[in-house]
Amino acid sequence: MATVLGGIALGGIALGCLAVGWEAPAGAASVRVVPGDTLTAIAHRYGTTVAALASANGITNPNHIVIGTTLVLPDPGAARVGPASGTVTVAPGDTLTAIAHRYGTTVAALASANGITNPNHIVIGSKLTVPAPGAGATMAPVAYVVQQGPSGLPPLLLAHPDRLQLRPIFQRWAAAFGVPANLLEALCWWESGWQTNVVSATGAIGIGQLEPSTVLRMQVRLGNPALDPRAASDNIEMSAALLHDLLVLTGGNQQMALAGYYQGLASVTRQGMFPATRHYVAGIMAYVPHFS
Repeated sequence: MATVLGGIALGGIALGCLAVGWEAPAGAASVRVVPGDTLTAIAHRYGTTVAALASANGITNPNHIVIGTTLVLPDPGAARVGPASGTVTVAPGDTLTAIAHRYGTTVAALASANGITNPNHIVIGSKLTVPAPGAGATMAPVAYVVQQGPSGLPPLLLAHPDRLQLRPIFQRWAAAFGVPANLLEALCWWESGWQTNVVSATGAIGIGQLEPSTVLRMQVRLGNPALDPRAASDNIEMSAALLHDLLVLTGGNQQMALAGYYQGLASVTRQGMFPATRHYVAGIMAYVPHFS
């Protein structure tokens, strides 16, 4: 069992914070939080989403759950949001494929709904109609509201000066690999809360929650077999390199790159974003402005 100090589980933290006074419904399926768990990992493991878990458990802060607590697993249907139609404004870096993934629809359905004849060309600032139910849309976009401290940074980060001191390291490696520092910081914040000692149930290590296979790949890619995922700077360096490679492969599309980091880019390309992936991406993107 991890020691809990000031509401933070030392020796392993998960994403999410339980509301005081919440009680589990009788007879509900449940899972006990173990060291290394994250709310994202639990959602992925049980085929649900961060939002559905949060709703089922009265979680108000997706950055902290305490080891040893028991979470109710929502009904399978709670993991999906009902279909919705509407419009979306094309942002820099958007592609029709990325928009289709984000809104749970297809490129063909988007193209048909908007009279698009060339799916490789959409104009920044233009408004696209998101297809109505039956035209390929299955899920509405995801939105997160993020708590921020006086400086704009997450309050939990401000409460830990040792983690706050990692910012120059993030900026160093972000610059070295040409990736946005705030995107790298938000990604690693969502993954681990910038903790070097976090190891997930699948063996993902440290600040960027790098799988052992990913570590080996990055050691080869960077020509340095001595890189240690348990060392803050080395972990951030490998995370930055991986993010750089994903941004290159997705043509600079940040949301697709994040989805690839979590789900695997081959899987995202082949199957689209899983519901848990969509919430993962939305959560990180909500944090990006707070690290600017």
